Amino acid sequence: MPQQDELKFGAHNAHFEPPDTLVVSFNGLINMDDVKRTSQLYRETFERHGQYYCIADIGRSQIDNAGRKYLSDNGRSEWFHAVIYVGADVVQRTFGKAIALAMLFTGKTSFETVFVATLDEARAWVTQHRSTAAQRKAG
Repeated sequence: MPQQDELKFGAHNAHFEPPDTLVVSFNGLINMDDVKRTSQLYRETFERHGQYYCIADIGRSQIDNAGRKYLSDNGRSEWFHAVIYVGADVVQRTFGKAIALAMLFTGKTSFETVFVATLDEARAWVTQHRSTAAQRKAG
């Protein structure tokens, strides 16, 4: 997959894969500075590319309650086609769903929240979802 604009912040990194996918890999503790940078990155990606898929590899990371609340309060559902979490454990799945629910209450649109085991599965899900969405538009 072609990628551009590799961004590193703390132990984490992100890149955009055209036409419409942001891939973010988190490693270790996600502190409040990282959370704020992530929220800013999500907003900037929307402003630059429009609505997009966000693949968040969170299997090797941890975020505290304050960070989850910040993401819930500052994220917007209209930024995303879907958020695909990679490698989430049971606790991370619960909090991922809670963040999505909070964004839905503050946003104007809905989006899907998906959990998969690998980055390959995430990319395959995006490809399938993109194809289904295109068929709906055409039909």
